Amino acid sequence: MIWAIPAAICALLLGVFVLRPRVGPLYRGDFQGVKTEAILGPIITLAVFVSALVIAQANSTFQRGSQAASQEANAVELLYENAGLLPDDGGAPLQATAICYARAVSRIEFPSLSNEAGQSRAVDWWTGEFNREIPKIIEGPGSVVGQVVSLNRQQTEARASRIYDAEPHLPLFTVILMLSAMIFVVLALATFAVTDMRRGFVLGLVGALALLLGSTLFMVEQLEEPFSGIIRVKPSAIEKSLDRMERALPAGEQVPCDDSGRPIPSPNPAVAAAAEASGVRPLVGCTNSGYPPMTFADPDAATPTGYTGFSIDLAQSIADKAGRPLVIEEQPLDRQADAVDVGLCDAIVGAFTITPEAAEEVDFTEPYFNVDLAIVVPAGSDVGAGGLESLRGKTIGVRTASGAKAFTNDNRPVGSTVKEYSTNEQLAAAMQSGDVDAVLIPEPAAIVVANRDPSLVIAATVPTEQQLAYATAKGGDRATFDLLNNGIAEAKADGTYAALYRKYFNEEPPAA
Repeated sequence: MIWAIPAAICALLLGVFVLRPRVGPLYRGDFQGVKTEAILGPIITLAVFVSALVIAQANSTFQRGSQAASQEANAVELLYENAGLLPDDGGAPLQATAICYARAVSRIEFPSLSNEAGQSRAVDWWTGEFNREIPKIIEGPGSVVGQVVSLNRQQTEARASRIYDAEPHLPLFTVILMLSAMIFVVLALATFAVTDMRRGFVLGLVGALALLLGSTLFMVEQLEEPFSGIIRVKPSAIEKSLDRMERALPAGEQVPCDDSGRPIPSPNPAVAAAAEASGVRPLVGCTNSGYPPMTFADPDAATPTGYTGFSIDLAQSIADKAGRPLVIEEQPLDRQADAVDVGLCDAIVGAFTITPEAAEEVDFTEPYFNVDLAIVVPAGSDVGAGGLESLRGKTIGVRTASGAKAFTNDNRPVGSTVKEYSTNEQLAAAMQSGDVDAVLIPEPAAIVVANRDPSLVIAATVPTEQQLAYATAKGGDRATFDLLNNGIAEAKADGTYAALYRKYFNEEPPAA
């Protein structure tokens, strides 16, 4: 709102040089003007009252942002210290995560907030790592575990408060009203001041008021956005905590992030070493191995990456043709979009479903596989034979962050309940234990599950028009995106795609 000051100055000049000379002739008698104090009295009273109210609110926002930043830094540092009390170095992963979190907050998120770019996905990543590591220490000493859990909650709440206060809270109408009132006040004083008052004096007097009012609005804006602008909360607290944590870290111990807090990929060491030895930058792909026949760990260790499946083999053929080694980074399905965003991998090369929600986070290539969903039930069950509508009132199992989950949430029958699980194996176990009545998974995976376990059968197929595609970071490396996109088209044209389809599905691929 720095333009409030130029707006006030323009109003002043307009009033003094354009409008003031024309006001007198509009009156039938002699125009004596309005004494300045007659206008200033009520206006100043009102302006002071409104400004004080708004400044108080804006200052409160600034103070809350500063306090949240301090609380966040304190919680992370105390979490690091308490994790160090866990036996057998059980807290080492949490300590490493705390350092990486602090680096990302200080060196990525604070600059991002100052540029009004919003919160950082790198910090989101380490928040997810806290959520993944804390359950592993639940069996530790109760008092320490309780402290770690409590501090993690405090850190999460403080960050949420900091992110919230980074956004302006004054309604746009209020800002427009304040700006309009300022322009009107300056214009009126410049135009209607007594006519025998020298122009220079009017300029000085009303100019000072214009500068004061414009500066007040500018200060309100600065206080309303405490992490951007000239007056802003700086990452001093988190930087001090980070310095103390790094000095306390045992000599030679590594953390899984670079100096800025971005995660460092950790693929199979032998595969990574072979890729490095080739002297060519590898194509790093994120995948989840629990989704045969599209992507799964190679049981015979015969593939260069240690993974195989239709999606992986197609990506391998694309990388081979480009003369680049393929390196696989194992990541849970619900974290793969974050993984490409923070640079852990170049692309998602697993069975990733195109959905509107995912399209807001990643850039999808052209689809390479059309997939319907299948209802899988225990053998002998009469559930699901009538399709999706026959699951009314039933409990349906789906995989977390999957296309099946998105489809089921949008189309589930009345009275049904949806439960989420991380892998197909967990889904099968939940069905056998009676926790769910049926599971909804992509048809290729359902065929594998049913063939592997005779106690499970496919009750029905649900047409969805869903498609699988590779994906890169939103607005990210265009060269990688083009490599994958063009590679899919080339594989379909030269017969590679058809050969892989026959290998995994024992039939010819559908016509394009």
